[in-house]
Order: sequence, then structure tokens, then C-alpha cells
Amino acid sequence: MKRSESAPDLAPRRRVRSIAIVWAARALGLGVALLAGVVSYALYAPLPLEGGAVSLDGLVAEVKVDFDPLGIPRIDAANRVDAFHALGFVTARDRLFQMDLLRRETAGRLAEIFGPATLEEDRWNRRMGFGELAGVIVERLPAPQRQLLDAYAAGVNQAMATATIFPVEFTLLGYKPAPWRPEDSILVILSMHSTLSWSGDQERTASVMRAAMPATVVNFLTPESDCYNELLTPRNPARCAPDAIPVDDLISVLHEAGRDSRKRVGEGGPRAVSGAGNPRGSNAFVVGKARTRDGRAILANDMHLQLMAPNVWYRAELNYQGAHLAGLTLPGVPMLIAGSNGKVAWGLTSVEGDFVDLVTIEEDPADKGRYKTPTGFLPFGTRSEIIHVRGGPDEAIEERTTIWGPLLPEPLLGQQVAAHWTALDPAATDLGLADMADVETVGAAITLLHRVGGPPLNVLLSDSAGDIGWTYMGRLPKRVGMDGLFAESWADGGRGWDGYVAPDQAPSIVNPPSGILVSANQRMLGAEYPGVIGHDFSGGYRAWRITQRLTGLEVIGESDMLAAQLDTQTDVYRYYQSAALRALEGAPVQTLASFAGLRRALEDWDGRAETNSLGLAVLVEFREALVEAVLTPLFHKCRELDPSFAYFWSGADVPVQRMIESGRTELLPGGGAFRDWPEFLRSTLLRSSETLAARHGRQNIAPLTWGDVNKADIRHPLSEAINLLGPLLDMPRAALPGCGRCVRLADGKYGASERMVVAPGREAEGFLHMPGGQSGQPASPNYSDQQAAWTLGLPTPFLSAKAQRTLYLRPRPAN
Repeated sequence: MKRSESAPDLAPRRRVRSIAIVWAARALGLGVALLAGVVSYALYAPLPLEGGAVSLDGLVAEVKVDFDPLGIPRIDAANRVDAFHALGFVTARDRLFQMDLLRRETAGRLAEIFGPATLEEDRWNRRMGFGELAGVIVERLPAPQRQLLDAYAAGVNQAMATATIFPVEFTLLGYKPAPWRPEDSILVILSMHSTLSWSGDQERTASVMRAAMPATVVNFLTPESDCYNELLTPRNPARCAPDAIPVDDLISVLHEAGRDSRKRVGEGGPRAVSGAGNPRGSNAFVVGKARTRDGRAILANDMHLQLMAPNVWYRAELNYQGAHLAGLTLPGVPMLIAGSNGKVAWGLTSVEGDFVDLVTIEEDPADKGRYKTPTGFLPFGTRSEIIHVRGGPDEAIEERTTIWGPLLPEPLLGQQVAAHWTALDPAATDLGLADMADVETVGAAITLLHRVGGPPLNVLLSDSAGDIGWTYMGRLPKRVGMDGLFAESWADGGRGWDGYVAPDQAPSIVNPPSGILVSANQRMLGAEYPGVIGHDFSGGYRAWRITQRLTGLEVIGESDMLAAQLDTQTDVYRYYQSAALRALEGAPVQTLASFAGLRRALEDWDGRAETNSLGLAVLVEFREALVEAVLTPLFHKCRELDPSFAYFWSGADVPVQRMIESGRTELLPGGGAFRDWPEFLRSTLLRSSETLAARHGRQNIAPLTWGDVNKADIRHPLSEAINLLGPLLDMPRAALPGCGRCVRLADGKYGASERMVVAPGREAEGFLHMPGGQSGQPASPNYSDQQAAWTLGLPTPFLSAKAQRTLYLRPRPAN
């Protein structure tokens, strides 16, 4: 559900990433001989019991847990608290190391086990104060939610207490996990909140651009969305017109940058622009009763995240007091994240909205320990932290805070800034989503979701009566005096947040005339909605393609929804195919000869990203090179103002294509090295081909298929430290259909973390699969047994299969 970048210097500051165990393992001096001595016992001894009975303190009544052949638990309990107590127990048996890393990451305690390699991550999370915040949130929760947290924590701790030894990762890293606390579940939620809602880097980028460029150029380079989004929900369609380009102001910016800066494009050094635009977001779509054969309403959801072993989600079914839940849980959190309760089904996508503002701080000239606020000068707050570092000295840090949030260490245009962020508001996080277990209609679900805390998300809904709906969950800021794209001072009281959008004012859509609702992280609202939700929505093409595909079907069933999720058509690259072929038409004869094989491959490309597709690999490389080459010269002054400046707007294709199609030679990169745009395009195509050939060790890239390039890269953290463990711990590096700009999003380390299709009340006819498997323990038969179905896109059942083993959890008798 989030962005990454191929160049580390362009990645947003907050992102979920693989823990740097490679460095930690080296620092700890793990040797191959030691590994060989412990691997067998450490892998197999931690596996949980196949079945039987366990007595646990805290249970009210016996809980029956059936496990199917995939290891998916079906929990039958007398009440909700016992059900989630049992969920904590079985999840910890399968995913304890993953859970421990999630809480440690958000609390800023990774260096305790990994050493100095993770200090930067720890400093960030300590600066945000998540560890302290989690405790405040727990204290604010209503009693039923706190009861869930307590029961879940008890189950996790009892799983640890009954384990023969802890999973292999703990053995290799030489530590034992601390007991699980209710606060730790909140830390896991905050981890997802942080991953999905931090937009401070975007605001930093835009603020530097505003200081360096005319407003017309800033607007041109920061499109709110792509032009496919304007086809779906028009807000400003004029910006997609062919002549919507501020030519004179662009020429002025390039003239000010000077010829030399334009020559330096592509010559190494820190990159100001990336064309990679790594995968973002998720897909969710619903069809209502008028579009199906028997009046059912069907939901499809595939959430896109960094892929890892084990997978981020844990499948489960829970039955208690008339509730029947099936779907996906997040290890460490006592609630169903997405799935069905038998009456209503729900799926999620990231909003990609703006939930962070950088507040420019005005210090008191007479006292640097104070800053200006609407009520006068106030002293900075302080918070002292000690980071324990394995293999090194402890690090003491002291953070300064303001009424708006913590100060960030990096100045912005020479001024200090504080981060005002929904994730840091204790009132913005809760376990309200757990109450989805009890809703029976789309309308009731929307009413509930408008009051639910947690990461702001799009929620798509369907119910057993055939109704469908969309809305937001989470807190939406109400801004005053600004739109949130640029850092501003709030000291005079004229700018800031006036709380959040009231529940009865939150937008929603129910049963549209089309009978279809789609969210693929595009802007969901058009010009009719006056508020600003975000500034950089991706996914417009995916949403358009899904809508186009579903609209073309008279009757839609579950298999059609899965087929849409697996769609590999990628019209985004049609422009670059056409541009490359047009450029080759005017090439000298000798150039055409050298491009002959490539030209045939480009001509034969059918617009899809299948594993046997020819020509797509070079088009992807060509597009990335064009975005970087065309836009980099524009940011010369931005880099002068801020050497760390990085531009990674998801809608970069819009300005790049407008500049190329203008034909204006004054906008050409290269400082006079090219006569016209066709010559520049041919040069870029040649350079892209050579880069691709060198990367894949090919003399001729014409026969290079997309499957040769796009392979699953789903690794366990330990294999990054010890390559010999790769065959044991990693998922197979199979060729993947799909691409970063396909409905079937697949780009190596990023892709669909699950695919779910379900009609509430018809769960037995639904589908659900995910990469990897249920267990996080490599020796388990359920470690990778769902991988093949995910890779091939097979329609595996939504519900668990017949029980293979049964575990009984019984209340411990009183002494």
C-alpha cells in the first residue's frame, strides 16, 4: 500500500522495509559452522503441537480450534473475548518473531537486537514518540476494546510460555522476546498508520519547489492525479488538454538553471528525480445486485504492500455468539482487518491523502528556547530517550516538541519544522474496526466506519441484501487558511487544523446507478466535494481499467472479479511505445539497422504484462529514463536550496508527456546536444536498451521477455544475512505476470499481499489466497504452501477446508 524507490536517496523517509539483519548478523559474528550446528534443532523444535488440549488462565469456556491443511485456524468460542484470546495464542505460535519486530520497530527498539545498523530507524520512531503514545491510547480506549487487548495479550504470552523453544530467529539472534502487552498491539496498529499516512516528504518537496519556481511550474509538476482519474471523477479536466503546459515559465526555469546543469543529466551523483515510481496502493471493488446473476453483491480486494516471508496477513475464522468472521488479521492485533461477517464484507485501500503538515517554527529572537504560537511565545517541550544498542554504547537523544508535534531534525529552507500528524493524536487510533463483526448492512457499516480510528483508509462494502458502498475510515483533517501542500507557519492562528471532519459530514457513496464502485487509490471525489483530501493520488489507471472491464460485463460472478484482479493490460506504456516507434521512423539508416530487432519487439507488444510479453521490459526502462532526463534539469535551483531534494510525484507522466509533445526545442534536456525531440528520444531509447542489456547480461534484448525481468523477490530477513539460507527461507523466484502499472500489480518485492473475492452470505463460493503461508516458521509445512496459488492466480477457497487437526483450549481449573 505504499511507495518505494529504486534509488535509496529518493525513498520517502517513513516506509516499511526489510530489517537490516544482513548487517546485524555480521555484527553478531554468526558463522556458517555455528549455523550448521543449530539449524536443524532451531528450525524444528519451535513448531507448535499438532493438536490436543491446553489449559489456559483467563478463558471463560472451552475454545475449539480446527486447523485445515493450510494451517488456517477456525476458532469456535462461547464469547468474543475468548475468541480473540485464542487468536492471540494461535497467531503467536505461528508468527511470534514477526510480531516482535513490528512492535520493536514502532517503539524504536530495533538496535537492542540488531545493533547500530537500525539506529536511524529507531531515532525516527523515538522522535515521533510512538512508544509513549501507545500507552496513552490504551488508557483512552473504551472498556470493551481494552478487554480485547488484554485477552489477546494473554493468549500471546501463554503461547510463549508453552513453547518448547522460541522460533529460529530468536535462537540465531540470541535473545528472548519480552511478554506481550496491550500497548504492543497498539504499536502494531501505529506501524501500519505510519506506513500508510506519512506524507511529510511530499510536503517538503513541494515547499522547496515553491521557493525555487513560478507557481505555474509547481502546479504543472505536482498534478493531483493522472488523467485517467479525470475520466472517472472530473475535478480539473482542463489540465489534461494537450496544450496545458506553461511553456514560457518552463523555459525561464531552464534558462536560469543554465546550459551546464542540463548537460549533467544522467552523469551520476545524487538523483533529484526517479522515473521508477514504485508500486503503491491497493485495489478494492464491489458490484451490486443489479450486476450479478442472483442479486448477490460481490467484493474484491487485493492490498499491495512490500512482500515478505512470512506474509503480512494471517488468515483466520472466528465464530462466537452468533458472529461469523472470516478473512485477514494483522499479527499482533485483535480484529479482522478485511473479510466478511456473513452479512457484510469489507475491503481496504490506502487513501493516499494528506494527513501530515509541516509547521514552520518561528523562534523567539530573544530566547531560542521559545517559539511563537497563537497565544504568544512558549518554551519548547523536551523528551529524553535512551536507545540501547547491541554491541555498542547506548545513545542518549533529546527531542524538542511543540504544541503541534515533534521538531524534525532536518531544517526546511533554513527553518525548523514540526510534524503535525494524525498518527500522533491519541484520539485518532482505536480498535473500532473490531465492531464490524456486528454490522448487518452497508448503511450500518458506514455509520460505524465514520467513527473508527486508525489509519485513514478507503473502505469498500457489500452486504447480503445486494447493496454496495464506499466511504473513508479514520480521521480527516479540517484545514483552515491552507490546503496542506506546503509548509506554513501557524503562529498567527490564521492557518492550522480545526479538528477533523465530523462523522455526519464524511463522504460516502451507496448503490451508484452503475452498480459498480472501484477504489484503486485514485481520487474518489470530483469537483462536487469542496475539501482537499490529498495532493498526489496514484492508481487512476488501475481504477479506470477495472471500471472499464467490469462495465463491459452483463453478468458478473466471483470468477470475473478474480479475473479483473489478474488483469495485466497496461495502457500507460502505450504512449512510450508510440513515442519510441515515432522516433525511430526518422532515424538514419545505420541507426535503424541497429534497432531492427528491438523495433520488431516494440511493434509486436500487445499492451499486456504477461511473462512471455516482448518489448515491455525496454518500454519500462525507457519510461523511467525519460522521466528522469526530462525533469531533472528543472530542479537545478531546488537542489541548490536543498541538496537532499527529491522529486517522486506519481503523476510525473503528465508533465513529461506534455513537454515532449510540445515539440519545443527550448525544453530539450542535454544543453544543446540534440537537434530535436526525436533525436533525444532515440538517444534515450538506445541508452535504455544498453542499460537493460548490461543488467541482464544480454547482447540482444529483443528476445528478452517480461518474465525474464519481473520475478518474485520474497525473502526472509535472515536470508539477506546468510545467502546460503535463501533456498530454505525464501519463496521461489518465479516469473510474475503484472507490473507496477497494472491492475495485477507485481514488481518484484511489491505486489498483492492477498487476493480476496467474496459475497457476504455466499462465503463458500469466494476466493482467497496470499503469498507464502500461514506459518512464519520455515520448517512448517504451512510456511510456503499458499505461494503457488498466489503466483498462478488460482481461485483457492475463501473459507478454510475440512479440519486436519483440532486443538482444545480449556479454562485452567481453579486451585
